[in-house]
Amino acid sequence: MADERTLTENIEIPQIQGEMVILRAATADEGEKLDSLGAFSRSVDTYGKTADAQRSIVASLVQRSRRWQNGERTRDEGKFDAEARGVLAWSMFAKNMDPSKDSAVDGDKNDKDDKVHDQLIGMVFLVDIDAWNSSARIQVVLGENYRGRGYTRDVMPRVMTYAFAPKPAGLGLHRIWMSVPSSNSRTLAVYQSLGFTETGVSRDALWNPFEERYKDQHVFDILVDEFDPIQSLETFGLHAIMENPGVKEALAQYEHTMEVRQRVREEIEVPLTDLSADVRGSQASQTSGNYDPYADDESRNETLIDEEDQLAGVDMPDVETIAETMAQEADLPEEHIGRKGADAGAEKKSAHQPWWRTLGAGRRRQQASNKSSGPDSH
Repeated sequence: MADERTLTENIEIPQIQGEMVILRAATADEGEKLDSLGAFSRSVDTYGKTADAQRSIVASLVQRSRRWQNGERTRDEGKFDAEARGVLAWSMFAKNMDPSKDSAVDGDKNDKDDKVHDQLIGMVFLVDIDAWNSSARIQVVLGENYRGRGYTRDVMPRVMTYAFAPKPAGLGLHRIWMSVPSSNSRTLAVYQSLGFTETGVSRDALWNPFEERYKDQHVFDILVDEFDPIQSLETFGLHAIMENPGVKEALAQYEHTMEVRQRVREEIEVPLTDLSADVRGSQASQTSGNYDPYADDESRNETLIDEEDQLAGVDMPDVETIAETMAQEADLPEEHIGRKGADAGAEKKSAHQPWWRTLGAGRRRQQASNKSSGPDSH
């Protein structure tokens, strides 16, 4: 159990395919090229850090990823700490869309040539990989000219599928989270569309040196049972690539979770269905005049029989008479007397006593009223 909740000595960073991009293990040289892509432009609004700070962070993350990949993590990094944090860094390349350079057209083209023609557009990271708590933070860094073009939506679900997939196919994570400055409204919307839930706001967590004021930081997360590896792509017209690491395993685990939830729902719904049938049966009994709310109480049942004997021989008034009587009992205005008044009166009375007591009392009052207005009453 302990081995399952500690980081491995080394890790193989898998290649991940998207429809528009391809991800490969990041190198230090590729990290240095991000500057020329404008990846750190508007850094304070995008990442909550200055350009210099974000540049240093990216370089450090790539270095830590390479060391873990090569089995060179040091003791200072918490190699033997159960809650040690790991980092995985991928370079993001836009796939070559030029038909003249497409391997499908040029049969002599090999994978090495493909790498040359693919365009570096950014990086994606899994940061603070906590094996003990099965959690990690995800972050995407894109060149300025590649933002808002759908690359994040293509990349993140595929990386998350690998991260959530059970070991050894994936990392076996339970939770993925992220933090976004309040000024980065575009990214906030993207993460919400991917199924992330905002779990809190860190007030005044980030200092903006240009505006000389603090700004909030929003925290989002998603759990493995909440993540749909297929729907997260189909929402944006993308498709799952079965060759990607962890896809088959993630789908199998997700289907198992759905089966468990379905069984739980069925176990809950069956008693509810039975109860609903009992209620319908009781309502039918009430309608037929056989309803006995005190069937299990002999003393109260005798009281009910006495009341029924008193009501024997009383003619049942028509619907309008019942409605008028119930409306009057509810102290409704005259303009509400009628079907609507009957419904309102019935609702009010039913909160205090059974319907049959209301109608019984109404019949007695109606009978008394008829006698008092008859020829013998004068």
